[in-house]
Amino acid sequence: MRAGTSSLYQYLRVHPQIYMPPAKELSFFAREPDRRRLEWYRRQFAPAGPGAVAIGEASTIYTKYPRFPGVPERIAALAPEARLVYIVRDPIDRIRSHYQHRVAIGAERAPFERAVFENPIYVDYSLYTMQIEQYLQHFPREQLLIIISEDLRTRRLATLQGVYEFLSVDAHYVPPNLDREYFRTDERVPYPPLAWRIRRALKKHFPASKRVRLAALPFVRALGRARHRGESTRSTGRLVVTDDLREGLIRLLEEDVRRLRAYAPPGFDGWGLAP
Repeated sequence: MRAGTSSLYQYLRVHPQIYMPPAKELSFFAREPDRRRLEWYRRQFAPAGPGAVAIGEASTIYTKYPRFPGVPERIAALAPEARLVYIVRDPIDRIRSHYQHRVAIGAERAPFERAVFENPIYVDYSLYTMQIEQYLQHFPREQLLIIISEDLRTRRLATLQGVYEFLSVDAHYVPPNLDREYFRTDERVPYPPLAWRIRRALKKHFPASKRVRLAALPFVRALGRARHRGESTRSTGRLVVTDDLREGLIRLLEEDVRRLRAYAPPGFDGWGLAP
């Protein structure tokens, strides 16, 4: 599901005044923390040196309300002065990508045209204004920056420098990896559903141990090759959004997109979904 979070994470973590832990998505605030988890979370930022003006992470699960409620409250309780960066993309493209991802991991079997209306997560996670307003109940507007994914792709340096300025770090810094575009590993590696379940279990039980997960990775990949020799579990084609499906999705999304203009950068066109 490519909104640009992986790329933004990589551009931010090379800035000399920013520390981002090696694990991109810590997902700490997705559920109520206890003392053990809080100690683990703090350890993730222990390597930050004295030059780190800003520290942070990049967990996409934090904008998956209502399936994961309470995230803004937990962040505000621990870090009330946090600066929040939310990157959004064309919501219909996001829905299509989300569906393909779920099919690939064995979590979705319904046809595309039916699944996107039967399972509320597809539309809910694309209601960006709804997600934003959960945070504005706990944070002032000036602590939230909205980025349009397309801007990060077409106006990369200018967009990044806006983020740097928002984070109060050197805004003139040009990252050495500026010309690279990053994707989530799970968008490029064709794992079968069973391998995905093993991979998720490793992340759940060993969230802080990359060594354990890397040790198991050859087995997971071998399982994929054994069960799917000569074929990919992922469709290499692009799902077609029919005119009827697009119209149905626009009806569900357009009001949220219209309200997003109040938070988006100047010149935001609403992806042509909400005149």
